[in-house]
Amino acid sequence: MIQELSSKEILEKIESGEEFVLDFYATWCGPCKMLMHILETSGHKMGVPVYKYNVDSDRQFTGSQNVRSVPTLKLYSEGIVKKTHTGVLQESQFPTFLN
Repeated sequence: MIQELSSKEILEKIESGEEFVLDFYATWCGPCKMLMHILETSGHKMGVPVYKYNVDSDRQFTGSQNVRSVPTLKLYSEGIVKKTHTGVLQESQFPTFLN
């Protein structure tokens, strides 16, 4: 199961420079459920920690991260967003997303 983080926990990870993938999702979003299933079954193949964040829990934080639609994946590293992908990401696309 993918750990859900609070906005405070995410900011701490960003500030620490940790490399991680964050799945911005909503409980009412069908494509988000599809992506969550893919991440739960294959996310370990990404080689970096994967976390999730419910966009409805703090819309101000969601906006501050420039998330306009869900699902959105962001790769954070060295305190910045290195990559963003909006929509469902298939397992075969993980390597491209991470490089």
